[in-house]
Amino acid sequence: MYLDLMDVLRTPSGVTERPISIAPQTLDDIEIVAPVHGVVRAANARRNIVISGRAQTAVRMNCSRCLQPYSQPLDLELEASVPISFFRGKLNGAKIGSLQGEVETDEEDEIDDETAAIFDAHSVDVLELIRQAIVLQSPIKPLCSEDCPGLPEAQSYQEADDVRWSALEKWRSQSEGSENGAA
Repeated sequence: MYLDLMDVLRTPSGVTERPISIAPQTLDDIEIVAPVHGVVRAANARRNIVISGRAQTAVRMNCSRCLQPYSQPLDLELEASVPISFFRGKLNGAKIGSLQGEVETDEEDEIDDETAAIFDAHSVDVLELIRQAIVLQSPIKPLCSEDCPGLPEAQSYQEADDVRWSALEKWRSQSEGSENGAA
């Protein structure tokens, strides 16, 4: 899905908005398991094209405790910005008001690979914008539930009596006994 930027590039302070509705699919190694719904907008801020929006979806993740797959709902904030000078030479001679010298450009306007991947000629790759938002906004330590018990092997180890703790258990019981006797 692409969002065309030609009208926004031609009109300083111009804004365009488009609803997002994308079916579940796999983007690189990210499995989207619920439809993506939201809105994306592009605005001409004279020196930059600013992309913003919101979307909701769910992705397949593995729980960091039990390692089982589960569906993680996400509320995504979409954002990207690129200097208008990025579009020079990519528009095949199109007359664009804000690109014809009305805007001062800095030589410092460097575009990183992630930003360049979002913009294609005079459009925004909304799927790539969503993929990057998922990567950035997914939990670092995903949990299928707050009270996930973890791996079965770890549960059985915790439940078993460990003789290495017996000396501390003995000390604790003696300590508790002396406190109760002193009262």
